[in-house]
Amino acid sequence: MATDIQVHRLINFETATDGTAVRLLVDDVAGRTVGIFFTIETLSALLMTLPTMATSAIKRAHNDPAMRIYPATDFRIELSPGNVRILTIGTPDGFSVSFSLTEEFSQELGEAHLKGNVPGTPFVRLAA
Repeated sequence: MATDIQVHRLINFETATDGTAVRLLVDDVAGRTVGIFFTIETLSALLMTLPTMATSAIKRAHNDPAMRIYPATDFRIELSPGNVRILTIGTPDGFSVSFSLTEEFSQELGEAHLKGNVPGTPFVRLAA
């Protein structure tokens, strides 16, 4: 049986000296400070899952399957060695995420944007 911890607020985090783990420090609703340890592998898996979790919750909270949680407000494209582009997209609250794009994928993304989109139909790129 799982033990639930209802987090009231995030206090801080600590990184292991060897970089293999982190500890999130949170206050629970009872006022206790709790440390939650994650290996770097588990933390990486959580980071990849959090956007899906947040999107699922916001859709249910608003009873709207089209609702999204993060409006993009800015972007930056940088050219790095090997002709790879780094696309960074940001939100109003300071969150940003970066992706590396090959020249070909960058062009494909730009062309898809220029072609427009049918409302409610996401762009889909199938992996080769």
